[in-house]
Amino acid sequence: MTGVVLAAPTVPVLLAGLWWVVCAVPLAFIDAQVHRLPNVITMPAAAGVFALLTIDATVTGRWEPLIDATICAAVATAVFVSIGLVLGRRGMGLGDAKLILSVTALLGWWGRGAAFGAVVLGFLGAGLVGVVLLVSGRAHRGAHIPMGPFFIAGAVVMLALMAWAPSA
Repeated sequence: MTGVVLAAPTVPVLLAGLWWVVCAVPLAFIDAQVHRLPNVITMPAAAGVFALLTIDATVTGRWEPLIDATICAAVATAVFVSIGLVLGRRGMGLGDAKLILSVTALLGWWGRGAAFGAVVLGFLGAGLVGVVLLVSGRAHRGAHIPMGPFFIAGAVVMLALMAWAPSA
């Protein structure tokens, strides 16, 4: 949460980040436990992030970050939905696509690199854990790993990087 507070340049962006964190924490635990990301949390997370980023754009007159966030969210969500539909149960679920909507919208406000970085960090984290589980014999090939906690962790790491990176 500190990353959100330190990275946010305006109050609406701060509130968008805090709203996302409030939604992301239960999502991480739910997905880790039952491999589901419920619509009752994923959709309000995305709606709240977009609403607050829109307020920021309206107040500051800076629409570019909102446009970047919208493009990031649209592209990432389309890719995730496509993967989910093509691979079915062998791939990521549609809940992951709905989570990615809010992750990439929030991080996309800082730019496409931040949104992409959060997704990549999520995949890297899941891959590392998957390898450790396979090597230790705690999982078998084809086992399902809930991706939500990893995408959330990737977003938190990127927020922290945005907070401590020198601004341009």
